[in-house]
Amino acid sequence: MENNTHRLIVVSYELYSTENGEEQLIEKTEEQTPMQFYTACEMALPAFEQEVVKYEKNDDFEFSLTKEQAYGEYDVKSVLALGKETFSPDGVFDSANIYKDAIVPLQNEEGQRFLGKVLEVSEDKVTIDLNHPLAGKDLLFRGHVIENREASEEEVKNFFEQMHQHHCNGNCGGDCGGDCGGGGNCDGNCSCGGHEEGEEGCCGCH
Repeated sequence: MENNTHRLIVVSYELYSTENGEEQLIEKTEEQTPMQFYTACEMALPAFEQEVVKYEKNDDFEFSLTKEQAYGEYDVKSVLALGKETFSPDGVFDSANIYKDAIVPLQNEEGQRFLGKVLEVSEDKVTIDLNHPLAGKDLLFRGHVIENREASEEEVKNFFEQMHQHHCNGNCGGDCGGDCGGGGNCDGNCSCGGHEEGEEGCCGCH
């Protein structure tokens, strides 16, 4: 297949984790809402993009990614115990949003945004897991290619301009006319197929 700068990829898929030869279904796309992304725009997990782009329109596909190719090992150092004051605007703890199993948006000193899962809320601490939900897992994708075609620079630029207007807070930038993928500068609404950051719609994608 010719290696164009950008391609529009639209796929339906089922995602499984694999361990000791056993498969566990993690998620599947809905028929009405397949995964869509432009290549070379950091919208999808790089290893996922490299594999799926090899398939033509109407092809079925199946491929595996090791945890090293996907989201790496689970890092115990990414589990943090933060003081409750971190989540207490105006001195009042935000119990409506900070509770066990909640997914919360966080921002570091460099302004990068990411998601964390609340593991525990104690008397004075909130324990947050910053690992990706799929960290430490080997992944298996099975699916179907709905579209795989060359995309013009204008098409890609227009797409990201629209996404910027609807989902970003003025911090998006990059080679794709406002690229929100992979940089952690958006508010969690960007498409990042193959499971990037967070379970719900991904920004950072699966």
